[in-house]
Amino acid sequence: MNAPALAIGLIFLARAGQLAAADEPPPLPASTIEDRLLFSANGATLTGGSGGGGASALWSRTFAPGNVISAGAEYQQIANAHWTNGVLSGSLGLGRGAPAAALYAEAHEGAGDTGTHAFNYSVVAAGLLITPTRWLTVQLEERRIDVDTSHGNLPKLGLSFNVAKLLLVSASYADTAGGNLGTHLTTLRVDYAGRGLNAFAGAAGGQAAPAVLNLLGQIVQPSPKLREFFAGVGRSFGRSNWQLLADYQDLEGFKRTTILLLCTLYLDGRSRSP
Repeated sequence: MNAPALAIGLIFLARAGQLAAADEPPPLPASTIEDRLLFSANGATLTGGSGGGGASALWSRTFAPGNVISAGAEYQQIANAHWTNGVLSGSLGLGRGAPAAALYAEAHEGAGDTGTHAFNYSVVAAGLLITPTRWLTVQLEERRIDVDTSHGNLPKLGLSFNVAKLLLVSASYADTAGGNLGTHLTTLRVDYAGRGLNAFAGAAGGQAAPAVLNLLGQIVQPSPKLREFFAGVGRSFGRSNWQLLADYQDLEGFKRTTILLLCTLYLDGRSRSP
């Protein structure tokens, strides 16, 4: 729920409401001041013959390496549940040149309906990225989830390794701290970022609450086990970057397959070579 610096750094905004367990690697700083528009659309199938879909639209501006602000809206529907959120996020590079550390934060605030009752939707996260060496980035994140009757904190530790010039390997672990989420997730991911072509693949496993995966309205046993596999490919065309992502989740027999298309449009007029 990516690619060159822009997509790897910002696609989590468009995907946060759709592929929650498919962790993104830490954001990479852009090198120039520029404005972008990000649009996404997704469709999903769910066990029982139901499914869903959604879309998002965001504006993003990079002011300096590591300094980014983004704002927009997202809508998602799954089975009988649907919700709409406003999205606001930003990052701040610490230090000069290519920052050795960066702070970031994001908020998804809104409301929806499960088909039987209305609910509030709030997911707020903040984190710190530290790059002690050229080949290692450490991610520390705290995420607060208040969705319908599910509440709790989900701190995360992530490590990303630049094992080759164009290859990034990431691993993370998130564990519930308070509340009723009962979530313990381990995620592994590999990213390839070429000049015009990019791709990634990964898997996640552990325990997860339905609210964490946006399976609102689904009733499963406490602390259900999750298996997730995801992959994506993207390519630049002129002033735009297009990415196609696929995600499969199996939460104790509730299976969801999601396909998402993301378009990033660069507004500075410069083309991106394919």
